[in-house]
Amino acid sequence: MAKKELKPLQLVCDLAPTLAQRVFQIREMRNLTVKDLAALSRFSISRIEDIESGVETWLSATDRQLLARALSVEPLILLEVESRRLDNASDAEKLKVQEQLAEKILKGLREESCPNCGGSLKCSVENGLDLDGRVQEYAKAFCLKCPFVLRA
Repeated sequence: MAKKELKPLQLVCDLAPTLAQRVFQIREMRNLTVKDLAALSRFSISRIEDIESGVETWLSATDRQLLARALSVEPLILLEVESRRLDNASDAEKLKVQEQLAEKILKGLREESCPNCGGSLKCSVENGLDLDGRVQEYAKAFCLKCPFVLRA
């Protein structure tokens, strides 16, 4: 496959407000197919389709850099429209979500979706000792896709 020469992106129009729409818009401006973008970014075609359909709303730093390089834009252009579910939530809402998740884990839940990105959570119950030497159970969880961690 011959390497396509890309010119700097002319920002004459407004960029789309979501990651899915923005990736699609820039890909179309660059006259790239999904297959071309997948090859340039080293992502699978299904991953590009997931991003453009809105299934993925957040990218890791390395994935963002790979995709931005493939689209010939600055990573900041993609970062500014990435969203996580808990970003706009108040501290009280975040605490409530964490408490509910901890309760579910302590009741035996082992597979749950991340409240932040929707990815898969790895859940476990850890035993620890309190100051009086009594055994306490603590819920723990971490996301496989984003930096969400629960330590309750």
